[in-house]
Amino acid sequence: MSAPSNHPRVIFFQVRDNGTKLKKIVETAHLHFEKKEPFLILVEDSKAQDFVDELLWKLPQTSFFPHIATDEETKEWVAISKSKKNVNSAKAVFNLCSTPLLIDSPFKMIYEFEDLTAPNKKNLSSLRFDAYKQAGFSFEAR
Repeated sequence: MSAPSNHPRVIFFQVRDNGTKLKKIVETAHLHFEKKEPFLILVEDSKAQDFVDELLWKLPQTSFFPHIATDEETKEWVAISKSKKNVNSAKAVFNLCSTPLLIDSPFKMIYEFEDLTAPNKKNLSSLRFDAYKQAGFSFEAR
């Protein structure tokens, strides 16, 4: 399925446990950081923002990479935000919110979880997938 060029590509990571989720968040952020590409992580609330902030300081254990938890504009390569704004002009975003990211934006890539850790999370993943599909986004599962 091909999407119009104005829609980002959505990549769904299939995860069956919380450890894999944490690993995917860190790996994806690190990948974009190493390429010197601004990367945004969107979260639901302050608790999730603090959790992801701590996670990125702790992992990978061999090193860390600079990032910021903020809802304000920033020049940092990696930002964690609870606002639905592109605070660091990122082209790639990891959406950790329960709702799909269907806002007009400059994003080229949206990362999501196909979360199989619990039935309610699987249902939310399916709803997001269906919303992206209905909106005409292209997608892939990994």
